[in-house]
Amino acid sequence: MAGLGMNFKSIGLIFLILIALDDFVPLIGLSLIPHDVVAAPEPRSEPLQGMDKPSRTPWSEVRRGSVFVMTPRAAYDISARVADRDHYRWSAVDALMPWDLVLTWGRLVDEPYRSKISYVHTRRFYNWGTDDGSLDMNYVNGHSANVHLAAANGRVASALTRVRAGDVVRLEGDLIDITGPDAFNWKTSMTRTDTGSGACETMYVRAVTIGTSRYH
Repeated sequence: MAGLGMNFKSIGLIFLILIALDDFVPLIGLSLIPHDVVAAPEPRSEPLQGMDKPSRTPWSEVRRGSVFVMTPRAAYDISARVADRDHYRWSAVDALMPWDLVLTWGRLVDEPYRSKISYVHTRRFYNWGTDDGSLDMNYVNGHSANVHLAAANGRVASALTRVRAGDVVRLEGDLIDITGPDAFNWKTSMTRTDTGSGACETMYVRAVTIGTSRYH
């Protein structure tokens, strides 16, 4: 029996190691995650944002022993090309919102914008730059965004972990404000034209489409 117990422990340890590895380097292909087949996202379209007072009520979730309260501000639906991504893993906040995606849409997915703008993440912020002064800078500001993402379930989380720069995605869910321990207070942007601190959207993702596969 002792040997059998050791085998169970070994299997459990291997399973935990595989989960950890999958977080860093996904081991399971997207095609193996249950999904629906849908039309591909259209990244040239504008994001759809619902009313500022949605019908959903606030809810709480626990991450690494910390309780966070999510308050929905508006339904949100965006199709975009991923220009850059980052994955955070260390804190309770990172466990709640592990992913940041720099999203671009509208004319930014086509030339001349696509190849003449660079994007870079710096710990929950992003910057963009270009050497082409003929580009419409206001348009770039209004059609690119760094979005902090929380997943509604494990299937959505698995899909978001596999998103890479260059992917065209559709995200459906809610823009949310978040409160938590130690006076943690994280507010989402509610407009696409703001810049600087506080200009990032914070989104609770209920469904993600990558290519023609929708995970929810």
